[in-house]
Amino acid sequence: MANKISASTNITLSPEQGLSRYLTEIRKFPMLEKNEEFMLARRWKEHEDTEAAEKMVTSHLRLVAKIAMGYRGYGLPMAEVISEGNVGLMQAVKKFDPDKGFRLATYAMWWIRAAIQEYILR
Repeated sequence: MANKISASTNITLSPEQGLSRYLTEIRKFPMLEKNEEFMLARRWKEHEDTEAAEKMVTSHLRLVAKIAMGYRGYGLPMAEVISEGNVGLMQAVKKFDPDKGFRLATYAMWWIRAAIQEYILR
C-alpha cells in the first residue's frame, strides 16, 4: 500500500499553465550589459566556454518568447513555437561574432525567426 500514490497528489498542468510558468521563470534571468555580452561572446568564441554561451542564451529567452508570440495566429502550440525559437537562439549564439559591433539580440532575431518559420512550414 505504501508504494501507491494517491490520485490527490498528482499535479497536472495544462499546456497553458506550463507556458505561463515558463514565461514567469525566464523573467528571472537578467539582461546583459553590452560589455558583459561582449566578454561572454569572446569567451565562447575563443575558449568554447559553455557557461558563457549558457548565460548568453538564458539572458535572451525573453526575446524568443516575444518574437514567438507574434506567431500566435498560426494555430500551433506556443510552447513548441518558443522551443523552435530557442533552437534558433542557440544557433545564433554559436555563430555570433562580437567583433562585428552588433548586439546579440539584433543578430539572434533573424535566427529565431528563421527557426520558427521553418517549423511553421513543416
